[in-house]
Amino acid sequence: MQNELGWEVISLEMRRNGWELSSQVKTVREAIDNDGPFDVLMGSSFGGLAIANAVRGYSEDLRVVLLAPAFGVYDTLSRQIGDSELEEWKKAGVKTFIPPGWDEDVPIPWSFMEDARRLGWPELSHRTVILHGLRDDVVPIESSRVFMRSSPLVEIVEVDDGHRLGESLELLRDVVSMVVD
Repeated sequence: MQNELGWEVISLEMRRNGWELSSQVKTVREAIDNDGPFDVLMGSSFGGLAIANAVRGYSEDLRVVLLAPAFGVYDTLSRQIGDSELEEWKKAGVKTFIPPGWDEDVPIPWSFMEDARRLGWPELSHRTVILHGLRDDVVPIESSRVFMRSSPLVEIVEVDDGHRLGESLELLRDVVSMVVD
């Protein structure tokens, strides 16, 4: 975004407070409170879910763009790993995963799933546009469709792309203009 669009971008280290979603929400809130105001808040996947949760309670007009946000992550992960692995994770307290785009295993505490259940479907009161790929094999596009139907402030742009939206980056300026104009 900096190189292609010339935008000033602040990229947060989303896991600096921990892997749990509530920790990522805390990271976003800290940035809003300490570094804002921002023209647009934009996040992808878990970052998008964290932003959607973090903006709750802010009265000022925040403009939000979410890229393949991980709405409904508890249900998605539960379906992917199955009941027995889910129960084993709960008993063990930790499970290792290789997140998309990573090379090494990451130990994820069960508290992540507790947060996922609680924070997986946030309520939004700010103008929001979602960009989501029809070929997303990580986060089902149906989750974004369900979320869009939950608020008149949310619009979705569906594209023929995957989770990383690498073929759709040229649309970012237009998507952002949907919340800024």
